Amino acid sequence: MDDLDRGWRTHRGHEPPESPLSRRQLLLAGAAVVGTVGFWATSTKRGDGGGSGAESTPPPSASVGADVVPPSSSTTVASVPDAAPTPELDHDLAKGMAGAEVQAMQALLAGAGFDPGPIDGIFGGATIRSVWAYEKLVLGTPREQMRGVVTPEIWRRMNEPLGVGPRRTPGGTHLEVYLPEQVAVIFESGAVRVISHVSSGEGVTWCDEVEIDNDDGTTSVVGICGQSITPGGVYHFERKVEGWRKAKLGRLYNPVYFNFGIAIHGAGNVPDHPASRGCVRFPMHIAEYLQDIVSIGDAVYVFDGVEEPEVYGAQPMIFDYPDPDWVPPSTTSTTTTTTTTTTTTTTTTPPATPPATTAAPTPSTSPSTSPSTTASPAATTATTTTTAPAQSTVALSPTTTAAAPS
Repeated sequence: MDDLDRGWRTHRGHEPPESPLSRRQLLLAGAAVVGTVGFWATSTKRGDGGGSGAESTPPPSASVGADVVPPSSSTTVASVPDAAPTPELDHDLAKGMAGAEVQAMQALLAGAGFDPGPIDGIFGGATIRSVWAYEKLVLGTPREQMRGVVTPEIWRRMNEPLGVGPRRTPGGTHLEVYLPEQVAVIFESGAVRVISHVSSGEGVTWCDEVEIDNDDGTTSVVGICGQSITPGGVYHFERKVEGWRKAKLGRLYNPVYFNFGIAIHGAGNVPDHPASRGCVRFPMHIAEYLQDIVSIGDAVYVFDGVEEPEVYGAQPMIFDYPDPDWVPPSTTSTTTTTTTTTTTTTTTTPPATPPATTAAPTPSTSPSTSPSTTASPAATTATTTTTAPAQSTVALSPTTTAAAPS
């Protein structure tokens, strides 16, 4: 995971202090403001309190969404009497660079509603994703052509007071997801709360063995197949799960579900293309506070670039199904152990037979005695015969050892 955010920052313009001035002084001050080019903002850092973004102040009331519109000067442009004009940039800013210029660029992105992560002057993974979102949403750069590089031309655009408006205005807080651009925007009463690069369903059929978290606290391993599609439509947030969750569609961080198993959630991998199994992946530093700025029941509009969301309505997700070729984990090792034990026990049974044969020669010494002792061999023979069967019975009893393993 790149650049996990330790908080997020928003920006608001400075208001000039009030002072009684003459009409001439006011005219001169106004001319100075008109001649100043730049968009000035200061950052308000949220404390490291678990990633909540609820304490942050939204950016200026210029709305951000799909259609770029000039903002009103009364809400987005503020003058700073002692500020110097923004310096020009004479080279590209790209991932891996660091310094004051990168920090100024991060502040400009945050001031426009894009969350580049900590404003620390380091052009890392979180910052490059915010640049991707700016390229696609503000500059209209096709997703396949975005570079994640801030050129002098883009720098100048960032220093202009731009605003973008929501495509729908249901009131309150709502989310708009633009699948062709792979950008999502959360609005509060028509104003931008946060804009983010995202990664949605990649549009392929897949089969996999997955481990899922059950509601009773246990886990299960199953083989399933599905289609990784994020359907367009109009939805509402239904359920939140804090922390990490293993689901059929993958491993999710702080998911907020809006279409059965489809959710917005944090992910360590949010690439520059659709790559999920249907959910909408957000960078981790933004996912830290997503659950704090949306509520159950808030509207979600998913634009697929084909039809308007209202045409689809609450279009259900494409549900997964059991993988017909999946074989559950094997238990053959237990059966093999039982068979080996039975064979060993049967092999030790035969040695008990010879003792019965050895006792038989005892009567052969009696014939050299007198006839009066002839009865003695008979008695001895009878005793031997009686004893032999008893030994034979004991020796042969192990042949019924099939019950022994139990």
